[in-house]
Amino acid sequence: MLTYRLPWAMAIRMSARIAGLVVLVAEATAVAPHVDDTGAGLWFWTVLLVLQLAAMLWATDRRSSAALRTAVPAPLTAVAVGAGWTALALAVPVIATGNTVALVAILVVGPAIAVASRRTAGQRRLPLALIASAGTALLIFLAISCVLPMVPGFVGTSHPPTFTDVTRLVDPVGELGIFVLLAAALGVDLLRTRIRTRRAASRAQGQGYGAGPNEMIIERTG
Repeated sequence: MLTYRLPWAMAIRMSARIAGLVVLVAEATAVAPHVDDTGAGLWFWTVLLVLQLAAMLWATDRRSSAALRTAVPAPLTAVAVGAGWTALALAVPVIATGNTVALVAILVVGPAIAVASRRTAGQRRLPLALIASAGTALLIFLAISCVLPMVPGFVGTSHPPTFTDVTRLVDPVGELGIFVLLAAALGVDLLRTRIRTRRAASRAQGQGYGAGPNEMIIERTG
């Protein structure tokens, strides 16, 4: 009886992919009852779930292992900056009433991670900067729209007027718009890089073509 065992790396990737799909299904199931079918929330959660699915498939792909190791510091930095902004907003609520601190964090984190990253052969710093800034913008948007409104003393920008002293959060549409723009720029940059790589490989393959065993080479003399 013949048995076939998957390599450990492939088994781990498949397990991670299945676990990621289960998490996405659970997230969609939990969010669906609370989303208005005609509101902007449906579009937002649809785009967010699609982005998570694409990121999960890319991260568990065999060909992405080297790129994943290179890109990991950027989202980790975005998580740290997003958590830092949220903690700062909880300590100083006035920060959450405007976009100034959030925009500074989004604009600074990208160049900072690009400068701090080690430059290796073939590594480009622009994608790292875009990932860090886009991730920070998305996390701050989620903090303003989902996390802080659940904290006592904070209300969303569309919340009805209250008679108690609360902090009304800024409309996070700016952070969402920045995230969409940076994510689109990242996608365009990665697509251009892939096209250039394929063209370079095609040219190298064409230049490496030589005469076959049954081909005659005629040289002109005189």
